Amino acid sequence: MAGPFEVRAYSIGTLEDLLAKKSGTPVDIIHNKNHSRYFEDYFGHLGAGTILVENDYVDRDFLEDFAGYYVRCFYPYQRKCTRLHFFTGSLTEKDFEQIIASQLTDAQVSSLQARYLGFVVVKPLRQTVVGRTCLATYEEEGRRFYPTARPYGLNLFGIPLRVKTLEFQEQDKVAAACATTALWSVFHKTAELFQHHLLSPVEITRAAHLGGPMAGRVLPSPGLDARQMARAICSVGLEAITLPAQDEYKLKAALYGYVQFGIPALLMLDIYDVLKRPHERIGRHAVAVTGYSLGIAAPEPYGPTGFLLKASRMDKLYVHDDQVGPFARMVFDGTTVSLRRNGETITLWSLSTSWRARRGGGIRAVPDLMLVPVYHKIRIPFELILKLVLGFDAILGVLHGARRAPLRSRPEWDIRLCSINEVKHGGLLSAAINHGQRKEIALTPMPRFLWRARACAEDVPILDLLFDATDVEQGHLICRAIEYDLPLGRFLRGFAKQRGLRQVVEEVVETEPERRILDWFKDQPL
Repeated sequence: MAGPFEVRAYSIGTLEDLLAKKSGTPVDIIHNKNHSRYFEDYFGHLGAGTILVENDYVDRDFLEDFAGYYVRCFYPYQRKCTRLHFFTGSLTEKDFEQIIASQLTDAQVSSLQARYLGFVVVKPLRQTVVGRTCLATYEEEGRRFYPTARPYGLNLFGIPLRVKTLEFQEQDKVAAACATTALWSVFHKTAELFQHHLLSPVEITRAAHLGGPMAGRVLPSPGLDARQMARAICSVGLEAITLPAQDEYKLKAALYGYVQFGIPALLMLDIYDVLKRPHERIGRHAVAVTGYSLGIAAPEPYGPTGFLLKASRMDKLYVHDDQVGPFARMVFDGTTVSLRRNGETITLWSLSTSWRARRGGGIRAVPDLMLVPVYHKIRIPFELILKLVLGFDAILGVLHGARRAPLRSRPEWDIRLCSINEVKHGGLLSAAINHGQRKEIALTPMPRFLWRARACAEDVPILDLLFDATDVEQGHLICRAIEYDLPLGRFLRGFAKQRGLRQVVEEVVETEPERRILDWFKDQPL
């Protein structure tokens, strides 16, 4: 009988053996899972050297699922799990016994913390073995970003450890399908952001089926559609924003706008096997978007005005894909999927996946729909703010072309959701804002949630436009501007007061909301 813990030198073979042994699954099944190939690359990159096995671990989420379904089965499923902890470098059982037997020192805790890579819970289920997983992310390196990651504290036999990540697990196909598992990961972040109750997978599945017709059983779960996912989001007091995902540029823009604030987005996908001719649709899938890479050197000009948006630099998404692993890569690589529809060949843009077909590779994802869970007072959608900034940027483009505005080049815009605390704290830290404006930003009442559109020249902020994210669409919307470039700020204030010039430039914008931005500058003193 195994003791409370075991220590093993890390290798992918050892990890596969532990996953098989602790779950009761044949090792060949574990070896053929996408998760094994993914973990091999992931732990290789992180430099894992040691696995510490914590036996007889009670996992809250699995216990909820066990009580909701497995305890009623005739087969005597086990309720306790195993937790595998990963460290860099070498650690033996004797080393660890000495640590827990002697008086624990801060130096020992710090040493273990510096080497800690996170954990994987092994569920006592056949095949669907990867339970609650918290693993350190890759280094950001100036292009990788994981805004949805949050700190998790844990206790390893009395030793306090922590890891910054977002929880992940594999769907078990009974209490949860892929959409439920993606929601479960998303809720672990939104609960921190918006202070709502955390649901287990079985609770999410049940909440999704409340108040509506069912096509089949709740448990085992056949999967959730977009409406059921929205219902589950509403069950925790949030609102579900639904956005089409067929336009690659707009998808990048919206994902950046919400994910950069820390909200994981849910992406509904159609999965295709492109090794077959014609390309064969395998089915629907859902993932939680948890990060992104800005690996493209320059933004892609958009529309007739050549609008420049930072989000268009996005070349990769990092997603919690329950069929692969946490922070799995999906790449905007320009590869398309072709299918026959009504006798015609249709070409769709697609993302690469980390899935592997039986013949190796060839599995691609076509985005269809995006769901974003937001606090109920965040009423203004991203698309409206993008439209306003496009209109204002068109005005700047006319002024820049006429050599009136003091701009060396067209600005690149960074549009994202943010909080009042972030704006005020950023104002206090910024050396580019003068004393009067810094004091005004700190003392001016503003809504809790804001859309911030930041114009940059060569990555240096020149102007922020702040919009009230809690307003109504026919409302005033613009809260204020923050003028980092004082000559540009003075020019815009003076220009907005000149009715004749303003009327000429306003012909490039379509609706009143864009003009309200100029009204704010008009109302400011020179």
